[in-house]
Amino acid sequence: MKKLFIITSYLGFFIVGGLTFTYFSTTEAASDMKKISVFQDPINYYVDKVEKVPPEGQSGFNYQGTIYVPMRFIAESLGEKVTWDGKTKSVYIGDVPKFIALKDVKIGSDEDHFFHNPSSVIISTGEKFERSYQLGGYHGGGAVQDHTVEYLANGNYKGFETYLAPIKKLAANSFGIGFMKIYADGKLVYDSGAIKDKVKVHVNLDGVSKVKFELEGSGLGILDPKFIQ
Repeated sequence: MKKLFIITSYLGFFIVGGLTFTYFSTTEAASDMKKISVFQDPINYYVDKVEKVPPEGQSGFNYQGTIYVPMRFIAESLGEKVTWDGKTKSVYIGDVPKFIALKDVKIGSDEDHFFHNPSSVIISTGEKFERSYQLGGYHGGGAVQDHTVEYLANGNYKGFETYLAPIKKLAANSFGIGFMKIYADGKLVYDSGAIKDKVKVHVNLDGVSKVKFELEGSGLGILDPKFIQ
C-alpha cells in the first residue's frame, strides 16, 4: 500500500541555492513575515522501492529537524493529481471537493431570511469576504441578534466549513462578539465559544441527516459558510 506523509506550510518565496526563505501565514499581515534558515541536504525519494527524481529546483529541505518536500512531486509520484486554488490558497490532492453555499441548501423549516441573503463583509483585519453575513451590531450599534436554522443534509454532505470573526476591533478585556453552535442529528458537534479573533470552523458531517445552527452576536461575521460534498 502506498503511504504519503507530507508536512506543509504557507510558503512565500524560496531563494534557490541559498539558506534563507520568507514565509507568512494566510492569517497574518504582511508585517508578520519572517526570514528563517534552512538546510538543503540531498534527499533521495523512493515510492514502492522505485527511486523518483524531482524536477530541477524542487529539492526538499530541512528546517528544525523536519524534512519538507515538494508536494506536487510527491503526490504525482503516488499517482495522485494536484490542484491549486489560488483564490482560497488551498491545495487538493486527488478529487476536488464541491462546495455548496448555505443559500442553495434545503432547510427544514420556514424560509431562512438570514442565510439566503449573503453579501460582502469586511472584518476587523480589513479582509473582505463575499457570500458572507453579519450578525447584529449594524450601523455601529451594539444590538445583539440571534438566529437558529436547521438544514436537511440527508447524508449528502461530508462536512461544513466557515470562518467566524469580529466585524470591528474589540475593546480591551472584551468577552467576545458572539458564538456559533452546530448540532448534527440533535447532537452538539461544535461550540465556538466567545469569538474574539478570526477562527476557522470545520465540522465532519458524514452520514448526518439534519444540521442545526445556533448563532448569537453583536457584529459577528460568518464568512462564506458552505457545505462540502
